[in-house]
Amino acid sequence: MATRFIGGESGHRSFFGGIKSKAQLIGLGGCLVIGFFGTMFTGWPGLVAGVLAGVVVYLLTASTHRGSYWERRKRRIRWKARQKSGTDRFIPYSPAAWDEATALADLAGSSAEKARIMAAVRSRPDGADGMGWLDARTGKPGIAWHAPAGEQPYLSVAFEVSGQLRGAESARKQEQAQAGFGALLAGFAPASKLVSGIQSITRVLPPDLALNEAWVQDHLAADANPAAVRSYQEVLERTGRDTFVQRHLIVGRWPLTPDFYATAARYGAGRDGWRLLMAAEISSLARSLRAAKLGEVRPLTARAVVAMMLHQQNPSRPPLMVAGVKADRMGLPSKDEWNSTWVTGTDPITGQEVVWGHRTAMISAENMETGERTPYWLLALLHNAGSGARTLSFQLETVPADQARLLASKDVVRDMAAVISKQKKGQLVDPATDVNLRSARARGADLMPGTGQHGVNWVGFITISARTQAGLTDAARRLEESAGTAAGIGKLEWLDTYQSAASGTTWPIYRGTKPATPTLGAKMMDQLAGRGEKEEKVA
Repeated sequence: MATRFIGGESGHRSFFGGIKSKAQLIGLGGCLVIGFFGTMFTGWPGLVAGVLAGVVVYLLTASTHRGSYWERRKRRIRWKARQKSGTDRFIPYSPAAWDEATALADLAGSSAEKARIMAAVRSRPDGADGMGWLDARTGKPGIAWHAPAGEQPYLSVAFEVSGQLRGAESARKQEQAQAGFGALLAGFAPASKLVSGIQSITRVLPPDLALNEAWVQDHLAADANPAAVRSYQEVLERTGRDTFVQRHLIVGRWPLTPDFYATAARYGAGRDGWRLLMAAEISSLARSLRAAKLGEVRPLTARAVVAMMLHQQNPSRPPLMVAGVKADRMGLPSKDEWNSTWVTGTDPITGQEVVWGHRTAMISAENMETGERTPYWLLALLHNAGSGARTLSFQLETVPADQARLLASKDVVRDMAAVISKQKKGQLVDPATDVNLRSARARGADLMPGTGQHGVNWVGFITISARTQAGLTDAARRLEESAGTAAGIGKLEWLDTYQSAASGTTWPIYRGTKPATPTLGAKMMDQLAGRGEKEEKVA
């Protein structure tokens, strides 16, 4: 089975050696400038000031298993600000909820307390901030329109897929599945493509045995032997123990760029042109998903997307249960704690109120242990990370091969320079540098002209859910253990102090990706390409 190097590709090797965080690079660069000009104008006192400032910056930004001091400080400040502003609570907007909040605010003693009470009532949960619908018609693919604060607006469409592999499959079938998914991603690289990437979601749930139990109740004889009934119940419990069922979703992302506007104008005026263009794009992406052997492909309606979001907030709801769902009601009441968010919902079977806690972690390239991995390196997070509901999401943005090849070649040059420098000094080569060099060379080989491969900008997120704080803590410990020992993930970055917004990264709406920054040459070529020639409108 083919393997690929993962890890070590988060950015170029820095001037100071190794792969540093952006905050550390900026801080050390500033200290270098201080030391240089300080030495010019003041002599040795300026040099000492620069060195001391560099030491302080390094200590503040040094990465540990709990993050750097600078990151922890930012989290504390953010958490206090959220508590003060009232955004740590979410109450879905409705006239009744607004009137109730207004009445409570009138009884408050200070203006700050009034603002805090009113801030909790919002139309969108934090994880879906700025989300609306371009097309929310019944029976039609739901086209979500996103305009998050500080980000480029984009459209998204979710598809339910049955998956590439079902049970035990041959090695040939597995290789075909791997190649098919690679071809799917490579198809998004050309500049003519409007879709910029895909989000793959795997939703893991304990098996629902309610239907089995209901069948027994309907067919149980009045004179049934109690021992036989207990035996069947034991069979059900053993069947459901440490097992799970999966649901797979794929989400496409279309940035609202000048190219998108120009192409949509050929289909029609205004939003009608957008919808006609997206109808063609949805059909094209569905064909690509089927060609990648992802099984049955079905675009979700707007109500189905919201139903999945509500299910992820309240796992007591069956997935994709659209009864009673409105496309503009995307969130359930929630309250944030430092390291979790707690959602209050209703069990549709019993009608009782239920409370679910959620916690989300990010998987990034810089926290990966560099090494070779098979396509199944993430199975440990799905199989062996404890029982309970969880969602694994990976967001993949294709980077054109010429740009990715340039980044890999720069890493090779700097790593080779570090190796040669140490060899000349008679020093042993740092194992990390050696592995990074092998990784960069392997990526360069994968990206050679004629291979059809392209680079990728990726980030992963995983959300775990439990009914109690103790259950959530235990699930987090087991997940960290599985990530470190079986998946080669050096550190899971828990997105604490804003867990309600972090939950949206595993919803089928493509949240949480910072687009790759194109090189200067790529920007110049985009400018030279213009916005396309004028053409007749598409019938």
